[in-house]
Amino acid sequence: MTFHKKAFIFLLSSVLLGQGAFVALAQIADDGTSTTTPIVNPRNWWDRSGSTDQAISSLPQSAESIFPIPVLFGVAVKNISPNFGDPRDGGTRKHQGEDIMATKGTPIVSPTKAVVLKVTNGPNEGLTIYTANPGGETFVYMHLDKYGEGVTEGKTLEKGDLIGYVGNTGNASGGLSHLHFEVHDFTGTAVDPYPRLTSEFSLADKITYLNRILSVASDTNAFSIFLVTNFRSTFTSALSQNILLPSNISVALGNTPVSAMTVTPTIQSSLSAGDLAYGETSSAVVKMQISLISKSHGAARDKLEAAGTTGYFGIITKNALIEYQSLMGINPADGYYGKATRLILESESSPTSNTSLVTQAGSTTPRVKVDIPTTNPATSTSSVSLSKDLSLGLSTDEVMELQKYLNNHGYIIAISGPGSLGKETRYFGPATQKAVIKFQKANNINPAAGYVGAITRGKIALLKQGFAILPIWQYI
Repeated sequence: MTFHKKAFIFLLSSVLLGQGAFVALAQIADDGTSTTTPIVNPRNWWDRSGSTDQAISSLPQSAESIFPIPVLFGVAVKNISPNFGDPRDGGTRKHQGEDIMATKGTPIVSPTKAVVLKVTNGPNEGLTIYTANPGGETFVYMHLDKYGEGVTEGKTLEKGDLIGYVGNTGNASGGLSHLHFEVHDFTGTAVDPYPRLTSEFSLADKITYLNRILSVASDTNAFSIFLVTNFRSTFTSALSQNILLPSNISVALGNTPVSAMTVTPTIQSSLSAGDLAYGETSSAVVKMQISLISKSHGAARDKLEAAGTTGYFGIITKNALIEYQSLMGINPADGYYGKATRLILESESSPTSNTSLVTQAGSTTPRVKVDIPTTNPATSTSSVSLSKDLSLGLSTDEVMELQKYLNNHGYIIAISGPGSLGKETRYFGPATQKAVIKFQKANNINPAAGYVGAITRGKIALLKQGFAILPIWQYI
């Protein structure tokens, strides 16, 4: 184990001078996570005053077993998922905090009474604040956009007092804004915060704490507009419960256009042109969630429906998107809402099919469940006319006609869900390419590369009038 020079000097001095045990917190690693290389415990900084010692000693002796999410607005318990211990750098180290995705600039408050130990800025962790907390624990808040106004080392914080604002500083620059939140026990060992983040501040508490924040904010008008733009539903809910809002928020509510978060689930999906990624909050996310619920299927989709169209792109939405991408053969199925996924989700119509069981010829045993369209296959493919070459990545009406032809002639795009019989789409993805290859091989078209050129289009034109439907089981 390699010790930093500063840490070694402090350890030696602590032993000689009896200033307390050296406690290893963690060296900040290249993604704002921690390794096991020890550094000086911020509780033992040389310049700590006697009043700070006294404040720390006055904290409760027992650690709090649970505490609310420190991000004040826009993050519910259902929006976070455990990521402590996740492998980093190919498994050479582990993530030692909880990443809480949130809108940049959202205030972060202390979930317990605390004392500010250190206010730092580093190339990896970015703007960071350490606090002493009950039971000898230390909380760490990394990648802040800016420190909270008036937050200085030695300051005592009450529950709900401002820490800072969500950001993406340090090596998170250019990435998604989030709070990297660490908890270290009295020995300095990093412990998983997730099991203890079981609640949110009450609506009344949120408004109380916001009043405190506004009393020190550098630009209360701009900050109020920001909050109303991003979290309008929070304040309208407060009004409905007769909770008195800060005057700046009330003014902003009256002057700021209805924000993205007021979009209702009744809006039909007409997805925006922009990409969407994990951690975002917008009306476009609401529309994407509506589309996933109405057009996809599976366990992840069901969880999204249960959670509701929140407008927040969290882990539930990401898993549902990955499930949908996998069904559609979109590669990579990584939960990023980019051009390929947008094209197919925009073009796909809602499910309208019945379900039937297809059996192997001569057998009564079901082989696979496929969706059979309610319309007559013959009429659904009779109008197919492929006038252009088709290839991987295209999104056109002709791709949908191609998929209908292939599905109705035994070259199955998908067993169920998007791309299956009755649920054809306009997107030429890997699943469509594989079906084209099967068709080309069956008809001796070389090369059988999955590209629909003049030869393949001509073959389809010749066969479409009297093609004998092959048993589906031969092609799955």
